[in-house]
Amino acid sequence: MAVQIASFSFRPSVEDGLHQLGEFNRRFPDHPNLLVLIFANAPADALQPILPWFEALWPQATVVGAQCGPILNSGPLIDGEVLVQCLRFERTTLRSQVLPWQADLETLGERLYRPLVTQDTRLALTFFNDSAADCDALFDWVNAHHPDITIAGGRMTDQVSGWVFANGLVQPNHCLVVTFDNPELKLQSHAFSQWHQIGRSWTVTRAQGTKLYELDGRPVQALYDTYLNDSQPLNSADYRHFPLMHIDGSHQRLCIPIDNLSGGGFQLSEPLAEGDRVRFAYSHPSISRESLSKGALQLSDQRPELLLAFNCQARATSDSGGPDLELTPLRQLAPLGGAYCAGELHHENGKTQLLQHHLTVLALAEDPAEQRPLLTYQSHALTPLFHLIQESVKDLDQVNRDLEAEVKHKTRELFRKYETDAITGLANRVGLLKCLRDADPWPIVQVCSLKVNNLRQINNLYGYAIGDQLLGDLSQAIQNHLPELLPTTALVFRGSPNEFLIVAPAACSNQAFFRGMAQLTERLQDQSDVFSAERVRNVLPILLTAGTAHRDELPPNMKPGPEDLLIKASEARRHAYHHQLPIARALDMPGNDQHKRDGLIWLGRVRTALANDEVEPFIQPLFNAQGDVPHVEALIRIRQDGRIYAPKDFLDLVKPTQLYPRLSMRMIDETFRLLKDLNVGFTLNFTARDLGNTELIERLKTWLRSGIAAERVTLEIVESDGLRDFQRFAITIMELRRLGCQLAIDDFGSAYSNLERVLHLKPDWIKLDGSLIRNLDESEVSRILVRRVVQLCQDLNIRTVAEHVHSNEILDVVKVMGVDYFQGFHLAEPMAVADFCANRPQRQEMFA
Repeated sequence: MAVQIASFSFRPSVEDGLHQLGEFNRRFPDHPNLLVLIFANAPADALQPILPWFEALWPQATVVGAQCGPILNSGPLIDGEVLVQCLRFERTTLRSQVLPWQADLETLGERLYRPLVTQDTRLALTFFNDSAADCDALFDWVNAHHPDITIAGGRMTDQVSGWVFANGLVQPNHCLVVTFDNPELKLQSHAFSQWHQIGRSWTVTRAQGTKLYELDGRPVQALYDTYLNDSQPLNSADYRHFPLMHIDGSHQRLCIPIDNLSGGGFQLSEPLAEGDRVRFAYSHPSISRESLSKGALQLSDQRPELLLAFNCQARATSDSGGPDLELTPLRQLAPLGGAYCAGELHHENGKTQLLQHHLTVLALAEDPAEQRPLLTYQSHALTPLFHLIQESVKDLDQVNRDLEAEVKHKTRELFRKYETDAITGLANRVGLLKCLRDADPWPIVQVCSLKVNNLRQINNLYGYAIGDQLLGDLSQAIQNHLPELLPTTALVFRGSPNEFLIVAPAACSNQAFFRGMAQLTERLQDQSDVFSAERVRNVLPILLTAGTAHRDELPPNMKPGPEDLLIKASEARRHAYHHQLPIARALDMPGNDQHKRDGLIWLGRVRTALANDEVEPFIQPLFNAQGDVPHVEALIRIRQDGRIYAPKDFLDLVKPTQLYPRLSMRMIDETFRLLKDLNVGFTLNFTARDLGNTELIERLKTWLRSGIAAERVTLEIVESDGLRDFQRFAITIMELRRLGCQLAIDDFGSAYSNLERVLHLKPDWIKLDGSLIRNLDESEVSRILVRRVVQLCQDLNIRTVAEHVHSNEILDVVKVMGVDYFQGFHLAEPMAVADFCANRPQRQEMFA
């Protein structure tokens, strides 16, 4: 035989070890093609006295080793001993490299393999110790540059402190590689697993590292009990016989339930992440032995001279009949060496994998060995049973895959119909958005929105059948005209029920596209050659308006989305319609993009403020003639990111949206909550929109009936807003005043005032608009008007409030006129309720 192997083991003591090393050295004298492998399940300190002798006895040989699990020898498992295996080659050159472990595995792999690998390299035996679960990057360089090189060995322990031996030194936390250079070296690599997947797959829905709680939303212990023991609890040890197999592509990891957790979970041997797919797995000794027998039979055709096996530590204590019985087929095939480890390397199809719970076998030969008779096993009845189960599951999986494929096919058909307009046969807006996102068939840079403005009237007058025929004829006419009007290909889509969308690529200039769309609109307005129905030709008028938008017309600081071009084209069309134009460009519209962006930003901020309780009432004092504060006005604020935002920042932008009533509702709740127990009256502001909101009015009534002195509450209505729908609001106001609250008319005098209607409401307060108060010291007209209003209110027993008092001069004027209450930044700015309670403002010195 060209390749020879022999092994012996000894207790790590100098006397016993040196004697056996001497005997072994005489059988395998020093030689450059000699590989001495040392495996030990012992700490480095226990081996320090004996390991230097290996280098002394075999100075030319490659002497390497590693800490591992139990020793794999020709007999039973050896624990606590050192296993020495000598492999002698005739034509195979050996080289080794050892480097410290590092986090950058891709760089480590290149540094390890690049100096060793040549064109004659066939095998790279690799040993390392680390707790990392994924070591694929370690082999990326050699797999990419030399995919035919077999990498074997394994992660010898899962502890960082595990050691390797090379260059006469024991080196913890290192990685060791030995290369075999011989282009004629015959290699065969196999991987065996005794675990077989059973049943359907499950999705991890709750897990944290190695703690698993739920599969498909069900507690994992209860799921085990249901499927394995008729819903009765199993013994803790029984769960281990049915681990979970996690499959990620070609990678398989066995996750064994180690311990029960409170709450119905398991502590697993390997981590799982939420979203992982797993299956139950099971093993049986007969299946494992039969699998190895068949594998050994296949390997016998290669007539190997020696075998190296790296077996999983978990298999050493499994119910597979023990390692001696399990490995018998391999030992009958060829001399066997190797070790138990915590992860087994297997190379297949140019890719190296770190397997779990496998037995990997490497067959080597320089010259084919003699054929050996193999021990055969009689097939156990459980073997075909498990194969039957597995094949049945495969059939079920295939049925599911076929069903999924059918569902996908039906879904594609549904989407195709969903993206196609049945009347015109054109792709619809959904199809256009898909083209905009995917740039298929080419990037769309400009859009024309063409709308039939009177389609509803046509349907009502002639019926929907004629309207549909019109749309079909228009669709065909547009497609017929486009090749003549545009220098490039354009696509037509149907947007809304009465809208066509024409799109073009950059090859068509902006000017050419607009000119072509203008001519198209003009031609289609003359419908005499459009309609196929003789009875409506020259009788049925159609009114068209168009708008175009180009990608270059979008704001430069705006990242365009799929719909932005469509929105811009629609805005241009509406602009044309309102200005009685046949067509308009987005470029010609007055800019309002900043206003829109501000609106979107504030919608987001207000939505966040409502969700995070950041809406807060500030209060501004109203001073009486003595300088005291008997009343305050509640003003909305948003406190967000350390800043206070006033209504001028957001209220007008939010009013047209559905957020506004929620904002008003929150303001009512917070104001009553914060002020109901304070010894002060307070005012809440309302608009026409608020008074028309039934839910808001009912909330206000609930607060007024909650035990608060209702006369402390004043409802303030903006005169120019709230009195336009007088009859509607008068009834609502009357209902609220019956509950005891008071009424104030805000901004009185700011616009045209229907004095009769205002007085019909019999308000308790009139707030003089700031535009009148602001110029009292300079405008005689303002002084006359304010004086008359104050006199009228005094005659009608209505209190007056002067707002926007901004100086001592203004304050003196309104005091002389007989105004009852005074408000303004000069007297006190709006403040948080807590600040008001801590230091209630007094201004007696100003009113003395």
